[in-house]
Amino acid sequence: MTAASAKMNLDRITGAGSILLGVGIAVSAVLGPLGFEVIWFRTSEHLTNQFVGGEIVSLAVVAPMAAAAGVLWLHGHRLAPAIAMAPTLYAVYTYLSVVLGQEYARYDGNVERYFPLYAGLVAGGLAVAAAAWSRLGRVGLPVLPDRLRRALAGVLLATGGLITLAWAQQIRSVVTGDLSADYLESPTLFWVIKILDFGFVIPLAIATGAGLLRQQPAAIKAAYGLIGFLTCLAGSVTGMAVAMEIKDDPSSQPVVLAVLLPVTAGLAALWVGLLRSRLQGSDASLDRGLAETRARLVGAA
Repeated sequence: MTAASAKMNLDRITGAGSILLGVGIAVSAVLGPLGFEVIWFRTSEHLTNQFVGGEIVSLAVVAPMAAAAGVLWLHGHRLAPAIAMAPTLYAVYTYLSVVLGQEYARYDGNVERYFPLYAGLVAGGLAVAAAAWSRLGRVGLPVLPDRLRRALAGVLLATGGLITLAWAQQIRSVVTGDLSADYLESPTLFWVIKILDFGFVIPLAIATGAGLLRQQPAAIKAAYGLIGFLTCLAGSVTGMAVAMEIKDDPSSQPVVLAVLLPVTAGLAALWVGLLRSRLQGSDASLDRGLAETRARLVGAA
């Protein structure tokens, strides 16, 4: 088997995997509290309302995005890995939270019976994300316009800082014994979200933002995944806020929804700009790579 045919087979496998991931995300949403309620979460009614809002975004946005990325991958489109990073990272984050954040000994439910589905979504998300990361820089990364690069860096640094401040305040309240009703309803999910954010999301956002300011290629690669992931995550949280408003949840806060809507729109606009830059910069990146190759050949001669 030649290197070209091996690469083609890998792309086909990855494309099919991304499509299957999208199908799995849709199945999870349809079987859960949003749809047929075959899967019962072991959470309070308040948290179930939040999950419903998040699943709307999973079904309407994230699942089609993963499937579309898979189709693009099968056709060899250069945007495929850039688009695939967002739903794959979202799947890993979301379904780790679903499995680890349940109050198994406290609330009735049957979510543990569907562990193979969630484990498959996490493993599939990791596999496709790894393939997308490898594929992103294979042809060459476009040089980002300075304005876009600085905007991405600023958003990522601000996101890391704001999440740190918000979560630090909540953790301080718990440590000092000022326990909120939300915490008492689901302390497990509280700590799962905090460890995922402090262990992965915050450090990656800050490191990527700093790397973008220094124009590091690895930071540009990471930005495709992080900005897309944060867009999906912000959309999911916005969906949760909308669902709580519709269901007249006593803990709903219209002010939070008013903030989340423009934040999600802004992140989406940045991600679209980043994807457009990759698409428009394809020829320039290829020309640069050819020029570098010619320079090396001339030097060797």
